[in-house]
Amino acid sequence: MESKQIKDIKVIMHSQFKDVGKMIGNEYYIPYSLIEKAYYSEKEWLNKENTLKIHVTKAKVSDIENYDYKGNYLHHDKNRVENWNVEFDNNGIPKTKYSYGKYYNPSTIAHYGLQHYSLYLINNNYESKENFLRVANWFVDNQDNRGGWAYQFDLHFYPTRLEKIKAPWYSAIGMGMAMSVLARASYLTKDIKYKMSALKAVDIFQTPVQKNGILSKFEDKFFFYEECPTDPPSFILNGFMFSLLGLYDLYQETNDKQAFKLYNLGITSLKRMLPLYDLGNRTAYDLTHYTTDGGYPNVAKWGYHITHIHLLAALNSIEKDKKLNEALVRWKGYLLGKCKLTP
Repeated sequence: MESKQIKDIKVIMHSQFKDVGKMIGNEYYIPYSLIEKAYYSEKEWLNKENTLKIHVTKAKVSDIENYDYKGNYLHHDKNRVENWNVEFDNNGIPKTKYSYGKYYNPSTIAHYGLQHYSLYLINNNYESKENFLRVANWFVDNQDNRGGWAYQFDLHFYPTRLEKIKAPWYSAIGMGMAMSVLARASYLTKDIKYKMSALKAVDIFQTPVQKNGILSKFEDKFFFYEECPTDPPSFILNGFMFSLLGLYDLYQETNDKQAFKLYNLGITSLKRMLPLYDLGNRTAYDLTHYTTDGGYPNVAKWGYHITHIHLLAALNSIEKDKKLNEALVRWKGYLLGKCKLTP
């Protein structure tokens, strides 16, 4: 059998990345390091199988088919907030370490609480229960007279597009996740103080950003709860969906009609706005490319794309909506390198 001719070739990708490859017969062989750099792919070497697997991302999603406000919160038993950029105060509450100081971040605190609630459901461990209730009590004890948990630091969410957010300010993700903590604490302990605390937070969802609330309106009519209360609106997707789950959890525990109304108004907005976040191969983190003169999408990192999938899966398990499900299937496909092209 005649051996194929082998020769070195120069490989140039995107007119900027260069390396040496091989041409064997009529086939080209390119160094993986070049592909990895040019296409932001990730490799997985399986030594026993002598196999190289190439992925768009190695990150995986978890199925969420039946969201339950009393149950494991978005597989948070797999979270380890202890390994985040935090330190714990004397009461066991995490403070987030920023370049400009250490602050209580309500969403991080809620993540920690929901992590331990989810662990408690699995291991029935006393320490997990105590960690969860410690967080729930922090939210009760630190709620301000407007019913919220304000962020006490200035934030420059997108410096080249938006003005700095001045403290104190409220965030939909912090408000919504606090509701999710308090609803579960109410269910677990039957202590009325937790649901009463959560109900006090509802009003900030109805207060416009211009009046130090979290409500913006897309197209002047669709309710949107802002993770970062900017002007013009930033419409951050993950924070919005976290807040919808919080309103849903509160309604399930209290049967509060206003919480349910705000949840449904948000779901209507989500259905209207969801296509704007779909970039054909990944999702956008926000809509600042639309609301400002930024001009290009703020593409979500893969970790945030997966968070979008988990949140959408949870909401779709509640709504069982055809359009939400279609988006969910597409977004999962993007993790496998599938993209939507014009027919």
